[in-house]
Amino acid sequence: ANVVLVLGVAGGDIGGRLLAVLPIYFIAAFTAAQLAFWLLRASLGRMLGLGTNAHAVVVGLTFLAAGLLHYAESSGVQRILQEQADSPAARDGSCPPGVACTPLRSADNLKAADAVARRAAAERGALNAEGFALLLRDRDPEVRAALARRGDLPQELLERMAGDRHPVVREAAAESLRQSDDALSRLAFDRVESVRLAVARNRNAPPTALDVLASDGSAEIRLLVAGHPRASEPVLQRLLNGRGDRAERAAGERLRSGRP
Repeated sequence: ANVVLVLGVAGGDIGGRLLAVLPIYFIAAFTAAQLAFWLLRASLGRMLGLGTNAHAVVVGLTFLAAGLLHYAESSGVQRILQEQADSPAARDGSCPPGVACTPLRSADNLKAADAVARRAAAERGALNAEGFALLLRDRDPEVRAALARRGDLPQELLERMAGDRHPVVREAAAESLRQSDDALSRLAFDRVESVRLAVARNRNAPPTALDVLASDGSAEIRLLVAGHPRASEPVLQRLLNGRGDRAERAAGERLRSGRP
């Protein structure tokens, strides 16, 4: 099968992918559109009539920039998996470190398998680029979550799974010690508590994520932040909020000991 074509729909339908990253794309796209608009208005404004159609032009430029960002992100995923497909190890498939993997299965075999078999393949099956792509867009969130926990999942795909539409997948992505600081910081804002809890439990969570979680409504999350090895002094100070709970006491003790 043509791996690049398979990857073109990796992660679900295009609409689902856009929704997963919509805020990021459109904040960046709107900023770029505003800059482009003012540059065009300063140089060609009278000729193009930008003064009377300012809102329409900015909206158009925003959607154009968002489309370009989406294309760049999709191309990045395709590039990573295509590189993996071209590697010498692609014949036997990739296997997580320390795992006795089951043999590589063909794409057709993987497609025809039931959810239990697909999850087993995601957990401990040898996978090539096409296998990663198929499981990345699997309809069962438990299969995608198992894939997110793999130690050999390419870094860019791990970060991508942090934007999955299902919370069980985002939770698995947040648990990974290889997850990027940027992705963990975004997941700290997740609307689902179990995802935020996974970030707080991740010992590699950055201070930026912990700063967000220090104000969380969950006492369990705040307590985890208070004892987190990467909690900086400003993060611990944020926990001193007058609640008088265990998190505040733990943060106060760390600050007094001089060992944030």
